[in-house]
Amino acid sequence: MILKLAADHEALITIEEGAVGGFGSHVAQLLSDEGVFDRGLKFRSMVLPDIFIDQASPSDMYETAGLSARHIEEKVLSVLGVEVIGKRA
Repeated sequence: MILKLAADHEALITIEEGAVGGFGSHVAQLLSDEGVFDRGLKFRSMVLPDIFIDQASPSDMYETAGLSARHIEEKVLSVLGVEVIGKRA
């Protein structure tokens, strides 16, 4: 499934509530082993930062961690070279 997504999309972004070395790292290894990056796929992995996050509401903790919907949207647009939705660079 991951290789099919890589073949059919310009970019892949993994998002996880874990640290570096988790799912995103495994996906990157697979894509690398299969030579997908040689064909220009853009890949980013969003993970929890290595910081202490105070207990709060889930939305507040995602905001602190940089994993809120706003952060995800910014990452996607940045990877695609788009400043705002509806405007391609």
